[in-house]
Amino acid sequence: MINVVSEEDNKLCARRIELQADFNKFTAQNGFDYATWLNPPAGHFFEGYKAEMDSINETISPALDYIK
Repeated sequence: MINVVSEEDNKLCARRIELQADFNKFTAQNGFDYATWLNPPAGHFFEGYKAEMDSINETISPALDYIK
């Protein structure tokens, strides 16, 4: 079997699953406010969640560079 996904990518995917579980738990306890999601105050759960998810997603699947 060929391992085409790096160990680091596997760890990031596992972390993404943990974050999604944390998100589900947070919203189950606190509800979901779309306005807060769009513009979370400093230190809010959504701010940290979005920042870490963005970082993981950019690492796992970076933007494509097109040849001009």
